[in-house]
Parts: sequence; C-alpha cells; structure tokens
Amino acid sequence: MKKPDLVISIVNHSNPELLHDCLRTLYATTRDSSFEVWIVDNATDGRGVDAMRRDFPQVRWLFNTERKGFSANHNQVLRQARGRHFCIFNDDTIVHEGAFDALVRFMDDNPRVGMAGARLLNADGTIQNCTFRPMSLAGQLFDIVFLPRPLHFLKAMSIDPAQYGHDEARVSWVLGACIVVREEALAEVGLLDEQMSPLGNTEDTDWCVRAWKAGWEVAFCPEAVITHLTSRSFRPSDTGADKVRIELWRTRLAYFRKHHGRLHETAMRAILVGTLPYNSAVLTQTLLRGRMSLPEYRKQLATFLGISQMGLRARV
Repeated sequence: MKKPDLVISIVNHSNPELLHDCLRTLYATTRDSSFEVWIVDNATDGRGVDAMRRDFPQVRWLFNTERKGFSANHNQVLRQARGRHFCIFNDDTIVHEGAFDALVRFMDDNPRVGMAGARLLNADGTIQNCTFRPMSLAGQLFDIVFLPRPLHFLKAMSIDPAQYGHDEARVSWVLGACIVVREEALAEVGLLDEQMSPLGNTEDTDWCVRAWKAGWEVAFCPEAVITHLTSRSFRPSDTGADKVRIELWRTRLAYFRKHHGRLHETAMRAILVGTLPYNSAVLTQTLLRGRMSLPEYRKQLATFLGISQMGLRARV
C-alpha cells in the first residue's frame, strides 16, 4: 500500500469548536498532496467528537483513557502511522490555502531538510513568532526578568528575523504548533522527548536541535501560512500560580541540562532563583501604583515563587 505524502497528528484537548474549524480548513485547502489525519483524544469529555467523526469520517482516532502530555500524545501517532512525512499540528489553527501542499513540496525539493515549519499568523493577521535562534542563557534571563521599556528589544533576541521575510531559510528551531518531519529524519532523530513537555513547552526546541545534531537541516517555509490562535489549547487557571508557565521553565532547565551540561544547568538555576527579588519588587511597585489588581499580583507572585523554588530542587 502506497504511503501518503503526509500524516498529520492533532491532539484533541476538548476544544471541539477549534478542532472542527481546523479540520474544515485543512480538508478544504489541501489539494495536491495525499494525507491522513490522526486525532488523539486526550481523555476529554467527548464533547463534539461524534459531530467531527460524522463530518470527517476519514480521520483516524486514538482515545486515551487518561490525560497525557503533548509529546506522549503525538508519539502515539508517530510510532504507528506510515507516511513519507509527518506533521505535529495544533488544534487551535486555521489552515490557509495550499499550506500543507507547500510544505510537502518544500520537503520534496529540499532533501537535506529534516524538519520544517510554516509561517504562523496571529488571529489579527500579524506575524507570530515561529522561527528562533539557538536558546541561550542570556535569552532566558531577558525573557524571565521585567525590563524597562527601552530595553524590551532584548526580549526579542531569540527571534530569528527569517519569519518576517518571504524567503526560505534555515533556522535553529521552529514552533511546535506546526512541524513537518521527514520519515528518514524521524527514524534517525527519534520521537519527541516526553520528559521535555508533559504539557507542551520545550519539546519543539529539543526536537529541532537533535535534528541539527544528527546532520539534518531545520527550515522555515514562508509559502505555507497557518493562523495559530495562540495557546487556546492550554489555559492557565484563574487562581493560584500559573502552572503552565512554571512547567515552561522546568522544561527549559531540563533542556540546558540535556544539551549543554551541568555548568549551564547551574547557571540556569541561578537565573530562576536570582531574578525573584527583582521581579517581586517590580510587581509590588506596580501594585502600589494602582496598575495591577491584587488578585493578579498574587497570581504573578505565586508563579515567580514557584519558578524560583523549582530552581532550588535537586532534580526537575
């Protein structure tokens, strides 16, 4: 049996309206490539599933009996599906005309590219950050700390400007909302790291870096355009610390340990712990000036405290 050009893996996080729109645009705009869509239902309440199965009977479904993380969910598909290329894809997306056709064509035209990402847009049509430079300690410091407005440009130092252009480019890594991986690269690089992303954070960086280390290129394909509705799949709780944000920093700490060793891990821990007093002072000043509500102050302070405490743990 001939393999499809592309296998698309999507996780259902109980956002049936978003996923339904994603599937509708995906099938309406992919015309030149053969493809299969696999959906992993992440132990949801089943709301909207019957309607999607009725409207898109060609979709293959996997059903979890308990909640799993981003990598573990997609790995279920990557282990058993068969295709020339694979794509991990978010449910909170709208596919523009010919996007997946462009990605398949790009992969076929560039045999040394092991992974590629699309141009991502925000809901208002502006460019969303989707291409990145290598992850650095300086970048993490500027990311976590509150900076005065004149220094906000430092927070963008990790962004690869390729995302603003119209030319294909080789980049360090691309956002995990849409990554296409070649079958041969997947066999050599391996599956997504399940310890790197119980929720879905730094697994994309790790995957792309591993591809580069294995001799494959990672690329940006601007011809493929997808609107990404930005983290609609994971919403932080209204009260208490932002567990998703804390988890993000845990996985970044794990990334530095995995790819750069103990010295960089120690430096990263110092950043997580050392920035707490300054960030707390900025938050308190903002509260006293009436620019932040008390509930929001408590939530952000609890989040920074959780990040700092994690930096002190022996192993995360």
